[in-house]
Amino acid sequence: MPYIKELCRDKRVENVCLVVPRVDYRQRVSMGWDSSHLLDGTRVKLLLQPSDDNVKRLLMAKDTYALFSGIRADKDVFRWLKLSLNFDVKRGIITEAPYIYRFPLFIHYMRFFLRDYIFVRKIQYVYAIGSLAVDYYCYWNEKWKVIPFAYCTDAKDCESQKGCEGFLERKLRLLFVGSIDKRKNVLLMLKALVSLHEENLEFHIIGDGPERKCLEAYVQKKHVDSVVFHGRMDMEKVHAMMPGFDALVLPSRYDGWGAVVNEALQCGLYVICSDKCGAKDLLVNERLGRVFHSRKSLEACLSEAVNNVSSIRKGRDYRRSWAECISGRTLAKYFVDSLQSVGDAVPPWIVGVGD
Repeated sequence: MPYIKELCRDKRVENVCLVVPRVDYRQRVSMGWDSSHLLDGTRVKLLLQPSDDNVKRLLMAKDTYALFSGIRADKDVFRWLKLSLNFDVKRGIITEAPYIYRFPLFIHYMRFFLRDYIFVRKIQYVYAIGSLAVDYYCYWNEKWKVIPFAYCTDAKDCESQKGCEGFLERKLRLLFVGSIDKRKNVLLMLKALVSLHEENLEFHIIGDGPERKCLEAYVQKKHVDSVVFHGRMDMEKVHAMMPGFDALVLPSRYDGWGAVVNEALQCGLYVICSDKCGAKDLLVNERLGRVFHSRKSLEACLSEAVNNVSSIRKGRDYRRSWAECISGRTLAKYFVDSLQSVGDAVPPWIVGVGD
């Protein structure tokens, strides 16, 4: 959403219209999200649950780029995509990689061939979120312009010293934010803590879910005193707390992206992230964080972070500065550059605006 708001400020863009079937999904609301006022004070035109005639009028406009996200996740978006096929527009999709946590990748290849291949020649642009998505969509059509893309989050007021009163102590403060379920794989992190027996570390878990009681029982059974469960929390409160930590851990078995990584980097946090998360693409150098691929490599990342807690804290301002390359303003420029350039625009997180 932040880059969509910023698109209006680009002189190459005449107007921006966001067409949505609903404002917030129940799952997002239950996690403390509220998107109802995100477009306040912007020049983005919002069409909420529009009629097909209203969508057709948009598609009639000259030099229109029609970009769709969630075409198989939402029946309204899919219907609008099919409506667009009757109009002379430049068409694209914004998409994550296939959801391989539930079904293996070859099943997705079969499904795409059977259900979506008919649309391949009707699409010119694919904004692929994460490197797995880039590889997947490059496979389908060499004529597609497949553009590496990333999720974008609003930058919060995360001053480098805000909430850091306890940072003179030796103990490394780690944070997890998300649903406590099998996919998020918090148990892997707890097992790593049990194996390490590291005293100079504490791990805070914000969120709720079906695995919480089991994880609390595991912590009690293993006598892990360094773990704190906070439960579900409104995102505004999470953002206020985040600067009080040294590092974020995202141990997911699968995440199409993992936007909490963006938020952590914007607050200056170091990130330790599973190689199954799309957001691993952001950790382009060792000052930003580490990517792990097994419990043993997670343990190595944690030990390294504990031993280098002083340098991690000194790097907070660097990470906050670097995060400008994933800001709404930067990604909006990259978005338009990618549409208009003949060649490939370089993803800003690879260039590293803050370097």
